[in-house]
Amino acid sequence: MDISLQKRFGWRPRAVLVGMGTLGCCLLANLEHANVSSANVPTAGNNCQESGGKISGRGSTLQSVLQEVLAKAYRDDYCGVTGTEGKTGEAGSTMVAYNYPAAEAVEKGTGSGAGIKAASCRTDAFAGTDTPYTEVNLKELDGAIGATGGCKLAFDPPFEPQAPGDEYPNTADIQANVMSFPVAGSSVALAANLTGACTNGTPTSLEFTAQEVSRIFGGDAKNWEDSELESNNPELSTDDCTGEITRVVREDSSGTTNIFKEYLINAANSRPGTATCDVGKKWSEYFTTNTEWPGKAPESATGCTPIITSAKSGNPALLELLHKTDGGIGYADLPQEAESSTGLVTASVESSTGTGSYQTPNKAKGANCNFNSLSLPGLTANEAVGLSTSENWANNNPVNHGNPTDLGSAYPICGLTWDLVYTGLSNGSAPNPIAPLTTAQRRTLYSYMTFILSSTAQNLLSSHDYAPLPSGWLVTLTNGFQANF
Repeated sequence: MDISLQKRFGWRPRAVLVGMGTLGCCLLANLEHANVSSANVPTAGNNCQESGGKISGRGSTLQSVLQEVLAKAYRDDYCGVTGTEGKTGEAGSTMVAYNYPAAEAVEKGTGSGAGIKAASCRTDAFAGTDTPYTEVNLKELDGAIGATGGCKLAFDPPFEPQAPGDEYPNTADIQANVMSFPVAGSSVALAANLTGACTNGTPTSLEFTAQEVSRIFGGDAKNWEDSELESNNPELSTDDCTGEITRVVREDSSGTTNIFKEYLINAANSRPGTATCDVGKKWSEYFTTNTEWPGKAPESATGCTPIITSAKSGNPALLELLHKTDGGIGYADLPQEAESSTGLVTASVESSTGTGSYQTPNKAKGANCNFNSLSLPGLTANEAVGLSTSENWANNNPVNHGNPTDLGSAYPICGLTWDLVYTGLSNGSAPNPIAPLTTAQRRTLYSYMTFILSSTAQNLLSSHDYAPLPSGWLVTLTNGFQANF
């Protein structure tokens, strides 16, 4: 190996690699082609050290299924099965726990907003976000530790940097720049619960134009017998769907919401001239404040359909509430919506190519997303992982590289999801960006993220409702990550 784990962490391949399948072989091949400095790296221990080497991450619920799938693949074909740790076994028999039960059990413990705070406060080894951040957020993440606020936790993460809930960040942690790199993409599905809204059966499908999506989530389409919705969906009429429409939205600072609102801005920013809810406001006015919607703002608005939220953060909580809401419609990432779709109708949405081209989020097509027209920030590996003040992944950067909504003939509501990892973690002694992480944990983080950015891992995603990253990105992202770790 030229670099990778052998030089960086003193690792030697497990004997089991001799009999491994293609996953382990391909991962080793990917590692061997990395060209990264090996200065200031831990040198002791095994790569997948069960005791003291497990790590946790939290944030984006869009990547919850992804992390579960890839953590198991990393275990099965690279680490081998590990023992279940104490407590409630958050990581099970893998090396990685993501959006673990303790975080999911509390309000705002998960979701992209929670991921940004988790990174800033150094509560976990890494964080996930679909936002991924604003330029202000990026300055905060690179600035004073905990600058995003909200470092006090109502729960304890399962592994180091574990601390009592009010002791983040650790006093030994140091300021550092954060890396941000996409790990996959997926669709945001629109799902309706027409149970109780119809008296003569239930429609089996729905098709919406961008204007119809705007009218529904803008609070302007009052019930399911709306004439515009019926003209495009005759089953609403034949099934006597007269019930009131209730909008079900995320209560937390959500990357899924961010993706959905970017679609609304791109496809129908002005909102229809017939709007009766928050008249005169554009969708772009609801983007900066992630939890604000027409009719759900600091001040109340008249002429709007009901809008409700769950008491907990995350897509599972939204879907649970939607199942209880007759006539409700909500949005969630495809991987989790697919697991909870019984009793719901997943809508097709018109693509940007024109009238009649209705597309459904479809796992057989890698979530039916189009990422090929996107580009990495800048020209260098450092810029590709967000380490530039001018070329980065900020969602309000003048040159936005990460918004794949409403592009071409594919499903128009798609987005990327990113991981956040601090630079300088290879330094085995203090000062360190997350000082309590053990050498074994930092080794796990390095090798697991390298695995996620490998073609082997990316090729596993399409069958799990995700779209893999463009293959041409992987070497650049891997080099940027490894060089700055």
